[in-house]
Amino acid sequence: MDLKYKKEMEKHGLSYADLPEDAQTGIDSINDVLRGFNMLEKRGKKPTVRAIRKLNAMDKWVLYEILDYLHDTDKNDDDIPFEAEDVLDGEEGVNNEPKADPIWLKNEEELALIHEQGVTTISADDLRNKAKTTFKTIWDNYEDEVENGVETSNYSLIEQDNTQVFTLKKL
Repeated sequence: MDLKYKKEMEKHGLSYADLPEDAQTGIDSINDVLRGFNMLEKRGKKPTVRAIRKLNAMDKWVLYEILDYLHDTDKNDDDIPFEAEDVLDGEEGVNNEPKADPIWLKNEEELALIHEQGVTTISADDLRNKAKTTFKTIWDNYEDEVENGVETSNYSLIEQDNTQVFTLKKL
């Protein structure tokens, strides 16, 4: 992953030890997130778009901490925008136990029922009628121009190109 803060450190010949404590703490958090992403990839999964955006925000914050250090200024926000736990929360198999979440269990149950009916594609309207909890889970987190859906231990329900039509697959 191309991180902006690393490029800035290389550009100025800086080591981790040269940086102020806030920048070091931010780098440690970024490394925690990257380890979590690595665990996902070992399981054949990819981090969500939302998690990658949060990582990029963390990278930008560390970059600004480095720039403040280099220019002897204090323009950057005092707090990193996300902690590693905030980024990895919801990344199945990394930092949470989704089976303990009753909503996650309900999503799993609803997707199993739909799959047993032989459904492989489903519109948002049909999903609302057949799987109310799963529909709510998706729409509570819905964003335009990104891959939307839910994934459980056994099923993946992913939107097809922002069409509000979803593909259901058994994993």
